[in-house]
Amino acid sequence: MERAQPRRLAHFDANLAAPSVGDRPRQAIPAVFGRAVLARLASALVVSATLAAVACVVAFASSARAGDLQEYVRLKGYEGNRLVGVGLVYGLNKTGDSMKDSTVTSQPYAQLLANVGNIRSDARNLAKTKSIALVFITVEIPSTGARSDDRFDIEIGTLGTATSLAGGQLVTSFLKSSVVPADRAQWVPYAVADGALEVDPESPTKARIRGGARMVRDIQLTPFEGDTIALVLHPQYAGLPTAAAIADLVNDELSLSGFSDVARVEDQGTIRVRIPADAESDPYGFVARMMTFPVPSDLIRTPARVVIDRANKVITVDERVEFRPAAVTAANLRITTITPAIEPTPEQPLADTVAWAGVATGDTQRQSMKLRTLLDALNELDVPFETQVAIIHALKRQNALKGEIQ
Repeated sequence: MERAQPRRLAHFDANLAAPSVGDRPRQAIPAVFGRAVLARLASALVVSATLAAVACVVAFASSARAGDLQEYVRLKGYEGNRLVGVGLVYGLNKTGDSMKDSTVTSQPYAQLLANVGNIRSDARNLAKTKSIALVFITVEIPSTGARSDDRFDIEIGTLGTATSLAGGQLVTSFLKSSVVPADRAQWVPYAVADGALEVDPESPTKARIRGGARMVRDIQLTPFEGDTIALVLHPQYAGLPTAAAIADLVNDELSLSGFSDVARVEDQGTIRVRIPADAESDPYGFVARMMTFPVPSDLIRTPARVVIDRANKVITVDERVEFRPAAVTAANLRITTITPAIEPTPEQPLADTVAWAGVATGDTQRQSMKLRTLLDALNELDVPFETQVAIIHALKRQNALKGEIQ
């Protein structure tokens, strides 16, 4: 039966479980809905919060917790390193490179035979061989550097036509820096690699050898550039306000030991620290003590951020991210408001369905609300991850979102 009562969009109050419609006083929600739909919807479209059905939203505290300086910065110069090399894998069961189709593998193979067994051969004699594969080898050297005889895991991948490395063994190969020096005479091996392969079950042309690289030269990393070091802020903390605050903190802490004005901001992600003359006899001890300086949480002055990880369908929201009142519409999103008749019954409520919803704060004195509350609401309504991401970007385009999106 058609009702004379006009359709109205419910205004949801963040502080109440039930909506108010127009000028009508707030009423109890009909029992048939068990307060579920509208109660969640109310808290949903007023404030908002955590991520979708397919996503998981983690909300972080508005300021980083207090910790040591080393939790927020790294020392420039301790970036680690990568060594690379080319080698041969032997012992393959007819799954190696087809030397008939390509002679690239036959050249190092022939050289190996000449060096090790004094066997002279050419590409024609090796054409039917399919037990050898040409591979690329990499090893990651940690930021702590490496000493002779240290061992590290290596990663291996085919370079030719081999279809599987199963059952293979790596011929002893040299590993060098991935950066070729101008003087190639200085491009010397830092490690040798060999051993039995552990093939990736999902990709048989890739493999690893645990402890397969043995260092033959030291790789010593240093943070010192003359009498200075550089503190590099981790990307999530980078910014001039935080850099300036940490520089002031370092200066204040060192002033207690009689050192003044040793730290200055170099850019938004770097603080340059001068090693005082009195500390030059033990520079590593000086740096170690400095890296344990306590950093109060209010010094980490980063902008509010929303981080969207599309690969894993996760939205991470800083608790400080807010949005101004806005109207939102999205595909497959329907908002139903319940307006009871003059004599309402749970069996005969008046349902009003619209495809958009006004998002308000419920407090005339407040002009913004937390984004995480909106996401919580969308999660309760089973709104898909991609739709939630689209809503966030739409709010940003309207200049309604107070925060960065990464």
